[in-house]
Amino acid sequence: MAMSRIALITGANSGLGLATAQALARQGFTLIFLLRSREKGEKARKQILEKSPQAQIDLFFADLTDMDSIRQASQQIHANYDRIDCLINNAGYAPAQIEFTREGYEKSFVANHLGHFLLTLELIDLLEASGQGRIINLSSAAHAMGKSRRFFLKHNAKMNIWSAYGDGKLANLLFTKELANRLEGKNVTAYAVHPGVVNTQFGRNFTDWWKYGFGILRPFMITTEEGAQTSIFLATADLPKSYNGGYFSKSKPARTLNRDVNDYNAQLLWKRSEEAIGERWQL
Repeated sequence: MAMSRIALITGANSGLGLATAQALARQGFTLIFLLRSREKGEKARKQILEKSPQAQIDLFFADLTDMDSIRQASQQIHANYDRIDCLINNAGYAPAQIEFTREGYEKSFVANHLGHFLLTLELIDLLEASGQGRIINLSSAAHAMGKSRRFFLKHNAKMNIWSAYGDGKLANLLFTKELANRLEGKNVTAYAVHPGVVNTQFGRNFTDWWKYGFGILRPFMITTEEGAQTSIFLATADLPKSYNGGYFSKSKPARTLNRDVNDYNAQLLWKRSEEAIGERWQL
């Protein structure tokens, strides 16, 4: 009897993460959820079990802006699993206002990129143990608004919510690119995804005219089930080697929209991410 494939999904309690989890549960995956709220996690698990009663779902907890909590969650995952077949770095948010962590970094950048950077490296041995581990990073066409020169600037008073969000999504793409370079020849691959303009909780925390504008656009957005399709494809399909490190939309390779997407910036992001978490990783 074939072993169940194991997928870890961050932010699986709602939106794209929940839709992705529901689809993978139907395909027989064992699911690991990494999230902040036990209450929301239990609610999501119940939703999935109603339609896929055979599903195996474990909950672990971490705040992606808190590196120590990520390390603790990783230790707990290692104590319970000897492999992970697919890591879907799905969690993230667009800030309603600019906030900074105690280290001075813009908070959504830390949650969208740096927390996932550390989580991925903490779990890389479990992905290698799979024999064909896959890492799927949720980026966005919003990477076009990002600027690599802003990465890790502390207490940057010139930031606005869109430049902050764009920086995080650009970092997701560059992280994917450098991961693929560093994992070349190993049995782990990495992919970046633009899910589309999806009707999720995204933007519901906005205020003033941003909130009004998003309200007008919502009827024209795609569903979470539609938005999850590219992640599901990359998690389950037989993929050519040439896809490794690529950026995907509508389950196909897509063109990046920012001149900052290059090997130099990908390597620099990696170096500065290591400095920010205080660890160096040899891959």
